[in-house]
Amino acid sequence: MNVSLLFMDNEAELRNATVNRSEISADLNLDIILKFMARSDDFIYRTVRTVMTTPVTDKELILYRQEIIADFVKNHDSMLQLYELAARIIAENENHKEATKRVNSSNLSSYAAAQNILGQLSILVNGFEQTKKYLDSIHYNFQSRGMVSFYEKLCEDYSDDFVREIKESIKNLKHLSHGGEITLSSSVGNGFKMGNIVINHLGVDPNKKRKLVGKVSLLINRFVHRKVIMLENSKIYEDARELEAEGMAHIARLYSGFIQELSIFFDNLHYQLAFYLGASNLKKRMAQLHLPHCWPKISDDEKTFSFRGLYDLSLGIYNRETPVCNDLDTEDIKLFVITGANQGGKSTYLRSIGIAQLMMQCGLFVPASTYCSRIYDGIFSHFTRREDTALNSGKLDEELSRMNRILNQITTNSLLLLNESFASTTEKEGTGIALDVVNALYENGTKILMVTHLYEFTKTMYERKLQQAKFLSAERLPDGTRTYKILEKEPEHTSYGLDLYEQIISPGSEALTLP
Repeated sequence: MNVSLLFMDNEAELRNATVNRSEISADLNLDIILKFMARSDDFIYRTVRTVMTTPVTDKELILYRQEIIADFVKNHDSMLQLYELAARIIAENENHKEATKRVNSSNLSSYAAAQNILGQLSILVNGFEQTKKYLDSIHYNFQSRGMVSFYEKLCEDYSDDFVREIKESIKNLKHLSHGGEITLSSSVGNGFKMGNIVINHLGVDPNKKRKLVGKVSLLINRFVHRKVIMLENSKIYEDARELEAEGMAHIARLYSGFIQELSIFFDNLHYQLAFYLGASNLKKRMAQLHLPHCWPKISDDEKTFSFRGLYDLSLGIYNRETPVCNDLDTEDIKLFVITGANQGGKSTYLRSIGIAQLMMQCGLFVPASTYCSRIYDGIFSHFTRREDTALNSGKLDEELSRMNRILNQITTNSLLLLNESFASTTEKEGTGIALDVVNALYENGTKILMVTHLYEFTKTMYERKLQQAKFLSAERLPDGTRTYKILEKEPEHTSYGLDLYEQIISPGSEALTLP
């Protein structure tokens, strides 16, 4: 059975946005958010990292996930117990399989192999019964389409009667250790070889008590105490034992498919619950810290891009308070060029947009009062990096290599975040590269948000008076104070680097002297 909580129809959705995962995770400081969601649970951490860097492009699926998150937030403690139950069942199953591996398979009898199969089947079926009973007790709290559908399909595919029948079959099969009989029929071919094996009956002898017996006692019990005819001919005896062994192997094969089905079910359930539990953890903790958040609005016209009170969530979590927020209201803009004072909040602004877009496209709420954006089929980031410590390449070479990988994947419906790109070379060379890249992507229709200190580049783009371009700047008050607000403004020639110099080396500071 498909769990279908992360995806509406199946467990593997193909319509995902392309993302440069490792780069965007580092550029947006996602690790801070992921750890906040996981709350020291490594499995939740790995799960939310995968889901957040695999944004979807289906609007209906995004809304579907939002509903489920709301259910998890309302029923957080109950869903945590369900997650822990699934984790325990998986652990028991894995421990059983590991214990089985320690037995030399070449010396494993058909009876022992069947016992191992029965042990695994018992763990999974009993675990499923516990899961079903727990869901029976909490399902009336579900309101989302996903959780309601999940419970209804579970009841339909695995009814109480079905579970009882499986448990009864397991009980009968345990005659291997409790005593009982198996009646087999088979056709006999050349050389007394068996084929077309059919299990006619499985039964348990209630008068037999479980006990450990040696090989001799086992043979006596099997061929003397039962109402059977002893097989004195050694060849016939061996072939009968072969028939018996084939029967037990057939039993093992009979249930292997069902065991695999239940194993996959619990793995998928555990994984998908982990994402929603991480989302619930995040929402509850943000509420406790009074960090604003909202459900984003998905733009149907693919032109609107606006937000109110947007902030960098990683910064908010790190400082345990709401950072300076920003607003934006645009229509049909493809290029945003962000300039202004050093340490004015430009990179933080860029990260806040990237984080919000990723969160929206994986079904999460976003760190803003309102947020409205289109869905992109590609989300990429290109932030400045430190020099290659291994000296395998220069900084510009490394930048160009990363940009080349992005350009090989980017589409007309992609979002690209550029932060100080091509600043590792001269102003002239950096401007030339930036103009080539940005002009090509602008004409292609790709949405670009670019933080840059390349004044010649900015001046050239501004003078072109592009209809679908907007120029923003980090606000600086006359006294040099940074407000960390990003406003629409004509680009300036300076980034006010002297402000920082004066803060570090003030006029009243003592001169440095050499020893």
